[in-house]
Amino acid sequence: MRIAICDDLVEQLNILEAALKAYFKLNPKFVKIESFQHAFDFLDIQSKQPFDLVLLDICMPGLLGTEVAKEIRHKNQHTAVIFVTTSPEFAVEAFALNAIHYIIKPFTETQFNAAMDRAMFNMQEKLTQMIQLKCPKGIYQMVDIDQISYIESRAHRQQVYLLDETTIETVQTLIELHQNLEALSLGQFIQPYKGYIVNQQFIVRIEPQQIVLKNQTCIPIPRRTFNTLKKSYFEYMFKGRP
Repeated sequence: MRIAICDDLVEQLNILEAALKAYFKLNPKFVKIESFQHAFDFLDIQSKQPFDLVLLDICMPGLLGTEVAKEIRHKNQHTAVIFVTTSPEFAVEAFALNAIHYIIKPFTETQFNAAMDRAMFNMQEKLTQMIQLKCPKGIYQMVDIDQISYIESRAHRQQVYLLDETTIETVQTLIELHQNLEALSLGQFIQPYKGYIVNQQFIVRIEPQQIVLKNQTCIPIPRRTFNTLKKSYFEYMFKGRP
């Protein structure tokens, strides 16, 4: 797990890092903690490889923590944010940005650990539905599997098509992606034809030579597999996700 701390005061960075280390000593988990005094330095790293959790001060020179959180949410909905600040005046705005918690400085160990417990619980729920995609240039991106419509293989790269009509290119193999998706949600994703993975939740009909998705994308299938795919689809839709 990658955790970032962003606060313009070195003393506060040290306090938060010590609190994190104490928490994970009681709750063992492999974590990597990175500290940032400047919001723009943090955002530069966050844009390339999003953190799992960010502890964020609000009152920082140059860019308020709430503005930093807006940038996080603009590009990544799944990074957990805990605001750590001296004032309660931004609480409403903070929670509007889907913050996990809002801690007032100075805080006690009990208050900090309660916020971390809530963050860990929230993140664990989300991670059960998230897949990590390895993108070109060593960038990793977490994606909600329910946002994946289908995946297509092109020139040794896989194109992951999302419901918002954006596409993510990944260097993982189609076999690896399907195995990872199966581990997260058995039976939800099928490989109806060479070079494709399809989310069965977004199938509207199966025809003898193609699968039609809700966005009207047509995925070709061999005619001989029509009955098998149709049976698989009805079984999944009847049983639903495990």
